[in-house]
Amino acid sequence: MLAVAAHPGELAMVLPDPEDDPIPPLPRNNWFTADPYLPWLLRHLLDSATWPVAEKALTELGDLVPEYIEPRMAVADANPPVLRTHDARGHRIDDIAFNSAYLEIERKIVEFGTIHAAYMPGWRGLDTPAPRVLVAALQYLFLESDQSIMGCPVGMSDAMARCLSHNDPALAKRFVPRLADDGDGYLRGAMLLTERYGGSDVGANAVEAIRESDTTWRLSGEKWFASCPHSDLFLVTARPVGAPSGTKGLGLFLVPRLLDDGSRNPFTIRRLKDKFGTRAMPSGEIEFDNTFAWQVGDVQRGMREMLDMINLTRICIAVVCAGAMRRNVYEALHHAKHRIAFSAPLIDHPLMADTLIEMAVDSHAATCAAFALADALDKADAGIAPYDDVVRLLTPLYKTYSTERARITATEGMEVRGGNGVINEWPEARILRDISVHAIWEGSSNVIALDVLRAIRHGAFPPLLDYLEEKFAACPDSAPVRPLFDALKLLLHRVHDRVRELLDGNPRESELGARRLSRTLAVISIASTLAEQSVWEWQETHNSRLAWIAARYAARLVHSSSLSQLLDDPSWLTFKDELLRGGNVPEELARDLATRVASALHEETLAQQGALSPH
Repeated sequence: MLAVAAHPGELAMVLPDPEDDPIPPLPRNNWFTADPYLPWLLRHLLDSATWPVAEKALTELGDLVPEYIEPRMAVADANPPVLRTHDARGHRIDDIAFNSAYLEIERKIVEFGTIHAAYMPGWRGLDTPAPRVLVAALQYLFLESDQSIMGCPVGMSDAMARCLSHNDPALAKRFVPRLADDGDGYLRGAMLLTERYGGSDVGANAVEAIRESDTTWRLSGEKWFASCPHSDLFLVTARPVGAPSGTKGLGLFLVPRLLDDGSRNPFTIRRLKDKFGTRAMPSGEIEFDNTFAWQVGDVQRGMREMLDMINLTRICIAVVCAGAMRRNVYEALHHAKHRIAFSAPLIDHPLMADTLIEMAVDSHAATCAAFALADALDKADAGIAPYDDVVRLLTPLYKTYSTERARITATEGMEVRGGNGVINEWPEARILRDISVHAIWEGSSNVIALDVLRAIRHGAFPPLLDYLEEKFAACPDSAPVRPLFDALKLLLHRVHDRVRELLDGNPRESELGARRLSRTLAVISIASTLAEQSVWEWQETHNSRLAWIAARYAARLVHSSSLSQLLDDPSWLTFKDELLRGGNVPEELARDLATRVASALHEETLAQQGALSPH
């Protein structure tokens, strides 16, 4: 670049070098080691025996995803699967033809052991199955490129393995090793809940189950939205003849695509959906007609058993959001650093820097949420109280809020890219389309908010309060975020008062505030966890980068006119590169922001003026 002298008080004009590329290409960086947050976080969440294995695997994956997965993902997205209902002789086959790029991506994910690691000992020398934190990290890196295959068929196979393991030892013994196979014996799993007349009201499902023997049944009826209808196994909700209405009358059944003799199980794939997002992965309509199925566990606990699968897929969606947001930030930072506009690199314009910092803060928050949830699931599985209830409440909180923010981050990423952002040759359009689908899968925001209320009514709020109180109590008085913790604690207790009001009030009327309450609880929980992690960073390295990010994130809880004063303060611009890309941030900068955010939160909370919803 050649700088040309400008008039006093004006920006120097930067003329492009003829050899420069006006649309800067993305460097071939390792997506794991280039991440300023994830490797650091995993070192703290994984034990000393697991971390070296994780670091080696994730570093390999950091090269594999941009070099192998990403170019194939663009091809798979542009060439959706096609249903062939009949062969040349008119026989019904219901075969789905895939572009080779789809199959190559799926094979690479399976071969890497993404499911195998979660259920089988011996993955890369580990003595036991990998913790969920490590499995989530493997998913996260794949999901930076591929939300269709990792985010659905592989994710559902993982969740099916968990559901069978928890609810039916015999079926688990038979099928979990195949679902977790990292070779040619791999089975695909899917779940079928949604029906035309039910939709989100799963209790209205009408697929009928007729008992054939002690453990086998025949199903009849349709499932209106069947993702991955090419799967080998389906977990299906159906109502046994004579069972009561509502979710309590639903049983859970395992339907194989092929019977033991190799013949097709009698069901029909009517058509594939023409979807807005995740176009590389098929979703269709399935009609059962006296279809063979095994009973899973206790037929009278079908919906409770299915929740094992649903909850893990919701956690996976939180990981999807984190991976997608990290990809948006990665693309936007590189583009803004190298793209010249209005006589300077985009990143040097304060308004663009502010956009980028909001994206980066959202990305850190989503990653923090996803891995805090995975860590809590590991603790719940280990029988550590009260993590069952913590997971029960954090899962819907983080699923819905992360999908909301992921859509915002995706649109911001498109704007940073400019006109190319809406062109399908670039990744931003695909990310926005795909993340919009994940906002609906496993429950739309309204459905999830009602799940939050349901979890609160079943006693999950006090354990969450204790979980967060432990973070507050562990923060030393000298930490830069100490004032922030005090303000979050005060606000959390105000939310507790609001929860009591909801529990004492009319159940129908309490629904009105469910989404606002969910957003507030999600932001408080994530801000508290970010602040906790910032203490680790500050104690180890005297770096206050995460402390500043936690304070900036918590500012979303401020509603008064002081919010603009907090966010319009330009003092952080001097350290924008360190904040955006990783580096040392002075304690004074973080402490000042944390103190001012805390003061604004104190004032609003004590005055009872702020609405119970982040901006």
